[in-house]
Amino acid sequence: MKKELIKALKTSVFDFNAESKISFQHNLLTNDEEKIVSFLRKELECCDEFIFSVAFITLGGLTLFLEEFKKLEERNIKGKILTGDYLNFTEPKALKKILTYKNIELKIANNSKFHPKAYFFRKGEIWTLIVGSSNLTQTALTTNFEWNLKITSLENGKIIKSSLKNFYDIFHSSAELSSKNLEEYEKKYLELKKMRSSISFPLTEPDIIKPNLMQKEALKNLSKLSKISTKALLISATGTGKTFLSAFAIKEYGAKRILFLAHRKTILEKSMKSFNKIIKDKNLLIFDKDTYFNSKNSDNSVLFAMVQTLNKEEYLTKFSKDYFDYIIIDEVHHSAAKTYQSILNYFKPKFLLGLTATPERTDNFDIYQFFDYNIAYEIRLHEAMRENLLCPFHYFGIADLEINGNSINNKANINMLTSDERVKHILEKSAYYGYSGNNLNALIFVSNIKEGKILAEKLNLLNRKSIFLSSENSDSEREIAIKKLENSEIEFIITVDIFNEGIDIPCVNQIIFLRATQSAIIYIQQLGRGLRKSKNKDFTVVLDFIGNYENNFLIPVAISQNFSYDKDSLKRFMMNATNILPGESSVSFDEISKEKIFENINSSNFSSKKLIEHDFSLLEKQLGRFPTLCDFFDRNMIEPSIILKYKKEYDSVLKSLRPNLNLGFLNSLEKEFLVFLSTFFSPAKRIHETVILKEFLNTDSKLSVSDISKIFKTNYNLAKQEENIQNALKHLSKEIFINLSQAKTYPNILENKDNFYILRKDFSSCYKNNTYFKILIDDLLNYNLKYCEKYFKQENEKVLKLYGEYTKQEAFWLSNLDFNNGYQVSGYTAFKDEKKLLIFVTMLNSNSRNIYNNIFYDNQTFNWFSKSSRYLQKKATDTIEGLIAKNYFEISVFIKKINGENFYYLGEVDKIIDFKETKDIHGKNIIEYIFKLKHEVKKDLFNYLNI
Repeated sequence: MKKELIKALKTSVFDFNAESKISFQHNLLTNDEEKIVSFLRKELECCDEFIFSVAFITLGGLTLFLEEFKKLEERNIKGKILTGDYLNFTEPKALKKILTYKNIELKIANNSKFHPKAYFFRKGEIWTLIVGSSNLTQTALTTNFEWNLKITSLENGKIIKSSLKNFYDIFHSSAELSSKNLEEYEKKYLELKKMRSSISFPLTEPDIIKPNLMQKEALKNLSKLSKISTKALLISATGTGKTFLSAFAIKEYGAKRILFLAHRKTILEKSMKSFNKIIKDKNLLIFDKDTYFNSKNSDNSVLFAMVQTLNKEEYLTKFSKDYFDYIIIDEVHHSAAKTYQSILNYFKPKFLLGLTATPERTDNFDIYQFFDYNIAYEIRLHEAMRENLLCPFHYFGIADLEINGNSINNKANINMLTSDERVKHILEKSAYYGYSGNNLNALIFVSNIKEGKILAEKLNLLNRKSIFLSSENSDSEREIAIKKLENSEIEFIITVDIFNEGIDIPCVNQIIFLRATQSAIIYIQQLGRGLRKSKNKDFTVVLDFIGNYENNFLIPVAISQNFSYDKDSLKRFMMNATNILPGESSVSFDEISKEKIFENINSSNFSSKKLIEHDFSLLEKQLGRFPTLCDFFDRNMIEPSIILKYKKEYDSVLKSLRPNLNLGFLNSLEKEFLVFLSTFFSPAKRIHETVILKEFLNTDSKLSVSDISKIFKTNYNLAKQEENIQNALKHLSKEIFINLSQAKTYPNILENKDNFYILRKDFSSCYKNNTYFKILIDDLLNYNLKYCEKYFKQENEKVLKLYGEYTKQEAFWLSNLDFNNGYQVSGYTAFKDEKKLLIFVTMLNSNSRNIYNNIFYDNQTFNWFSKSSRYLQKKATDTIEGLIAKNYFEISVFIKKINGENFYYLGEVDKIIDFKETKDIHGKNIIEYIFKLKHEVKKDLFNYLNI
């Protein structure tokens, strides 16, 4: 252990190139690439003891660690937390929450300017100290510019020893926090909070509202569009100020008479209040047939009208068709309805602006075509979070209850869904994860009306005041329920099929999902109900009760806002969600719910016609033409590689989805070329084949390896690529596909002429003479370049990307090893002449013939077994296994968790720590090795492989 710490000290203090364990190295922690909360969570997950010594603690900061604290309490891991009363900034609610943990000792350093920020973690005899600028607050641990130094040491090390002494001197001299002291502190805290809130130093007049950065960008685009078109669509996530933006837009446009259309009265009333803060020179009126037409100010006004009222002919025809200069339609995705169409077909304004958070929810009506494909701006959830337009949320994925051995799933009956046991479970979790603010204002989304009604009844019997709402309730009933929630007369509104849009309830501080996720879009709409900012909350708690639902994979799809359905991306999000989410928001899954989602991602078939057609239709509407593979990739839609798996190549996909669309025709040879490139080279995990083929298509001359090397050096800053280029050329010319049955039938694309390569004549002819074939080939190549740039960008002479996902075949090809039958490899393959060995490990092997277990001892060391009936020597000669033991081979390691996944590349073996001949369960001889990798497996991947 000491030797490892000394090595880490050399790396940290003397030479960053010196090799040592990453986990022992001193590091600067910031909120840059990885949020500080993630570092602290990792330490809490594996510690034997922890100490927090921080000046300030907020409930938002503490909420970031609720999942970890729960596990620590279950494991009885002791902790100490020391904070102060300096400036009375620490929140009493946070202190109360800490006091509920039996394993944590809490004290307050009184009457001093206590201002440290230090976190200690002990694992065995090793201490890790993180000290710097970050208090235990939501902003400090997620978004603030913070510097914290991570130091690893034995307890007798000077820094740890003196820091712990300093801590214990203060901790032992401070009294434990009593209920009386907490009561006094809370009283003082509330008095100061009230006083602070009453003092304000506004930079501008209170009523002056200015556009934010995103709104400014949208206004620029709208101004440009208004000069060349008469309509535009604005896509803006819930709570991002699209109503304010529309008010800014008409102010800039200079319109005299404006119509604002919506389908709910509450939307009109709130929109009118928003306009009133920006539009000062116009008369703002809600449409009423009597008052409006008698108004003297109707010529310089903004008219707010209900669609259901204005569409009536008796009102509509009282206006001339060009009466309004500017028309704004809120929630414009509803405009397919006849009520909207009668209005839109009647009026001829100078400019028409549509507002929506979800253009995807249009059914047969092509909203994009209606607005001439003029999208003024898109403000999606993640962009809004990045710009701090929304309230942060802390998401907790919680395993739903098992009742009598049966888990909640899509077929669960009403008795299971509303059992007393489940109601108790829901309330316990609601209480544990809590809320921001003084009172609980929660929305609960359930799976059906009957469940919602029974749940409301049971909660009310437990004196937890609740109201159930559905589409059966009138607008006035809904408004009354919302008022009761806002006034804290009730704690819960339970709903099943409403509150997806058009409802503004800023007070909501907890959202509970009790149903299967059927749509990522609806999920985000419902999540959005809690993301509006309010002065009385700093964050929203989201509780997702995860059962054995078929569509659990939609949860990471929705929260990540990555609609590619790429399994690798979804798993990466699950492993690293908090860092991927912008802003102060965080994500935590308990182990059971995480495992359920991983299983669902692995087992789901995303290459289905239904899923592909959904995104195809959506893109077709947005673009006004058939979408290309690059369109799907650029717009974060379903991953093109998933589309290609459906029919092998895109021509067949197009013909399947749009059989009556006359796009073009491919002859049998063109088809074979397209299948070959789509099947064997897509998605590209190195750029070489793609770049080479594009170069040949742009020039008719012959090229050598040397010629192509210059192109890679000049255009991609990649040197020493000769081996990779030679291998890629052999792929395209089929020189190394000779024995691979899957590739035998396909025609080669390049031809080797005395070590110079040329493009095959009939491929060149097809490309030049068939425009449709050219479009498909160009699209495929451009997609491959984009995919590789995004996920597998090459930084040096080696192609394989550490932690990248590969099939067995890709592992051989990208290692430049000519092994044709790569799909059938089991275990490992040695290349004696090249002195290279590739090993493939499945951590949880379900094969009944599996006779041993692979184990990670730490995130750099693991054991590995040879095949059965193997020995170190035979006839006094080293076998392959014997050569492995003698470090003869450069060993590349590929590991997956379960069958059905691709392999993660973990780099090369640094050294063999140990090896021995042993017996398997059938008594056959095998060799067990203990390998140490050159690189530590990153924490999130290591945790996934070892769950």
